[in-house]
Amino acid sequence: MAPFVPPPIAAPVIVGDKLRARDVIKETVRMSVRDLLPCVALICVAGAAAQILNLGGTFLLALIQLHDVDIVAALFLMSVQFWKLCCEIMARIAVMRNARDVDAGDVTRFQRVNLAEAWRTIAGAYEGWRDVLFIDGRRMLSIAWNSLLTIPIPYLGVVKVLDYALCAPVYLFEGKTGKECLRRSEELMLGHRLTLLRAAFGLGGMLAAAFGLSVGAFMVICPSLPQLLMPPEPEAGSAAAKASRWVEGVVGSAGDVAAESTAEAAVDAAVVGAADIGEAAKGLFDGTSFDRVWEVGTATEKVSTIALLSCAVIGSFVFTIMLRHLLYVMHREVSARWKPPPPPEPAEEGKKGGLLSKLMFWKKKSADATADDEGAGDGEGDGDGGIAPKPAPA
Repeated sequence: MAPFVPPPIAAPVIVGDKLRARDVIKETVRMSVRDLLPCVALICVAGAAAQILNLGGTFLLALIQLHDVDIVAALFLMSVQFWKLCCEIMARIAVMRNARDVDAGDVTRFQRVNLAEAWRTIAGAYEGWRDVLFIDGRRMLSIAWNSLLTIPIPYLGVVKVLDYALCAPVYLFEGKTGKECLRRSEELMLGHRLTLLRAAFGLGGMLAAAFGLSVGAFMVICPSLPQLLMPPEPEAGSAAAKASRWVEGVVGSAGDVAAESTAEAAVDAAVVGAADIGEAAKGLFDGTSFDRVWEVGTATEKVSTIALLSCAVIGSFVFTIMLRHLLYVMHREVSARWKPPPPPEPAEEGKKGGLLSKLMFWKKKSADATADDEGAGDGEGDGDGGIAPKPAPA
């Protein structure tokens, strides 16, 4: 196999030396809208490739009567999950490469909407999934070691997640692997962690607001849909119904019972409420709630359910695409503004900061700030160490 040669990094788009979160959000939204259709095609092709092994392997095992063997079924399930992870990595590589190629003018914005072109792009990303998987493993181990094993403070875990956020773009567009990739990502993110965090929260807030408006619109159009999706009431002779009636009776006559009985009733009521929430969540995940809609729902409820599921699928695509474009935009803009740090002074070369200095990451200066400070210091050093002479007495 030929060695991997990364393409050159695209030119920055955001104007200005200072990178602001709102500019990153605007650029991420612009690129996500621009590349929405090709990214959907790439993700769908990668998903189809993942299902080929799942469906084909299931049919083959059923054909040779091995699907009932526990060991074979377990090994097949592990293989399917691992292949799905590989396809997700290939989709991630293809989406970032597509964004770079469109920025550089190598392809048009709609070229990879074609399924044949999308398949070639996914197949071309196959050569890099091993390196990206290894980088992801190194990144997770480093985050776990720094946040859970050495100093169990979640704050440090968030810092390390931000430090290593650009590992995949660094590999794709700079060709660094292993520990060098992690170190390079940490160098680029120095001084830009809060920018990425603000941009991520801003995009998350926008998506959450859109999701809330969609759910609210469906509740206005079809008010009976939430009640239909909830689990049905227990039957009259079931144990759950008896427990519910007993709890209601105890709570209703709370003034005539002892304090201990009241406390027990409150605990039982909380248990019943938690069970109802658990049953509702389980029904949404395994599909039994939607089965009730098809069985007893009206035409309006069925149409609203289909529209709601479609919005959920579109939302998942939009979230995935915007997250990958956010990392691509951060790497493109940060790498264009990065300057190598100056060599350390001999007196400070052996010094290491304490624990508090490591925790206060917002006070760490980037390479640009360090160079500016040094330039200011050089300017002040002209003429008696930068101290203005005192005026002569009159």
